[in-house]
Amino acid sequence: MNLNIKTIKNDEEIVEFVAGSINRQLEKGKKVLWFISGGSSIPAEVLIAKKINEKYSSNLVVTLTDERYGLLGHLDSNWQKLKTSGFKIREAKLIPILVGKDSKTTLEKFKEILKKELDKAEYKIGLFGLGIDGHTAGILPHSEALKTDEQVCIYDTELYNRITITEKVIVMLDEVVVYAVDKKKKVMIENLEKDLSKDDMPAQILKKVPLLTIFTDYNVYEKK
Repeated sequence: MNLNIKTIKNDEEIVEFVAGSINRQLEKGKKVLWFISGGSSIPAEVLIAKKINEKYSSNLVVTLTDERYGLLGHLDSNWQKLKTSGFKIREAKLIPILVGKDSKTTLEKFKEILKKELDKAEYKIGLFGLGIDGHTAGILPHSEALKTDEQVCIYDTELYNRITITEKVIVMLDEVVVYAVDKKKKVMIENLEKDLSKDDMPAQILKKVPLLTIFTDYNVYEKK
């Protein structure tokens, strides 16, 4: 697979790209489901949200690719960090994963809501990150999230219990945009062009999506 890699100097290009893709679908009257991630993607996601055409945004649903389980509003929550950073879209339906319940109830509630939204959506797009270990969303290498047949998984890691969408959801998406701005991720981007095991590099799953674009802040093909 030839990857569509775009080198950027700042977030403006990815902001315009993602907002443009979402707005085009909304303006066609389509119901859009947008998956967002945490971490370094948050500043770009806040800017994208500001460019969503609010005239049509009642047809937009936004939720997370993954979350760190805990109390509502805990400091490591991806959703809380988005809120604190000013993420909002006036007419859109925003769906957090955490609901102030125990982990089992939280998982089942998100599975139920996500299935309904996937069934209703006419265009599904995700903005994903890329870890220096090759993970994407909350799907870590050799983790339980790679073994389940469910659309959503929760499992223990050294730092938190992770709740994440799985391959079952990713392959249903129409478009994926990857945000990978860190020189340390150069090897991982280059590895995406190779045919590696998803167990070793879960981000390989993203290549199953029909439209995949990767934004990075350096030229991955420059000579060393």
